[in-house]
Amino acid sequence: MLTLQQTSALSNHRPTGFDYLRVVLAVCIVAWHSISICYGSEFEARYFLPMRPLVLFLVPSFFALSGFLVAGSLFRTNHLPTFMTLRVLRIFPALCCEVVISALIIGATLTTLPIKEYLASPMLHSYFLNVLGIIHYTLPGVFAGNHTDSVNGQLWTIPYELECYIAIAVLYVLTLHRRPRVFVALLVVLTVLATARGFTKDLGDFNFKPSGRFAVWAFLWGVALYTLREKITHNKFALVACVAFAWLMLQWREGEYFAAPAIAYITIYIGLIDFKKSFVLWAGDISYGIYLYGFAIQQAVYQILPDFRAWHENFIISLSVACVFGYLSWTFIESKVMDRKNVAIQFVKSFSDRIVSVFPSRT
Repeated sequence: MLTLQQTSALSNHRPTGFDYLRVVLAVCIVAWHSISICYGSEFEARYFLPMRPLVLFLVPSFFALSGFLVAGSLFRTNHLPTFMTLRVLRIFPALCCEVVISALIIGATLTTLPIKEYLASPMLHSYFLNVLGIIHYTLPGVFAGNHTDSVNGQLWTIPYELECYIAIAVLYVLTLHRRPRVFVALLVVLTVLATARGFTKDLGDFNFKPSGRFAVWAFLWGVALYTLREKITHNKFALVACVAFAWLMLQWREGEYFAAPAIAYITIYIGLIDFKKSFVLWAGDISYGIYLYGFAIQQAVYQILPDFRAWHENFIISLSVACVFGYLSWTFIESKVMDRKNVAIQFVKSFSDRIVSVFPSRT
């Protein structure tokens, strides 16, 4: 029975499963947002309660996938400033473009306010703080007649993504990645404590949105699986057990931390399968663009096309447009930035080396 590391090696450590999984998760999130955008959050609880574990799986799975892959990036580069530079280059250029387009094109076109009043609004100016991870969801006079006036409800994950990178940086500085058993044992203890704490406080309404800490926990378990990739097997029976366990744990809010390792294993198991490449991957990694632009596009479709407000109509139209934006984002922004990453990396390494030389180590 192959380990996770051996399974990855079969595809020269480039399995297509992760690529397909990113796209599928992004599409599923757009589909779910279509329901809340078209019918409101009350409709979710009334008709989709049995599907809650599946919906709660989506975002944490994204985080677990990220944890496994970025752990590999950090431990291969073995240089924290380089790793952080790569994460900034991967996330923020596309995010900046999405924020600008949402504010100055979508918002300016669809606002009910006079354009001068819109451009002078402090709410608009605050909206640009999104590029720093300080999330603002609304724009003046935009989508006020929709079920929600949020322009970019999906960006709630950005601050937690930043927390994840801080967490893995701390793990690296403490050299816990070289002591995976200690790291996993610590994570197990923290999982138990976090679950116990959940029983002693009011966690609020248990809806269809996972908590941010749940997503961070999935990320950490993704990192843990990477550190133990030479020990843990790629086992279909373990996969079935994790699916059942995660489904059970996600029936109740206090069980989400316990569900995190199971979700991480399910995600990594699928990601390491080397599926045959198809047209879905020919356009590049469009999943991030779909995720970034999907919500604003769905809101705009709901407002502009009142005759197409069934959830499946909104989903099909919005996904088609979001795929175009995802392709454009990858082709002209994300890939272009990543093609020039070596320039930024060399600058960061040179700068960090100069900093280190100021404080020479004592022998």
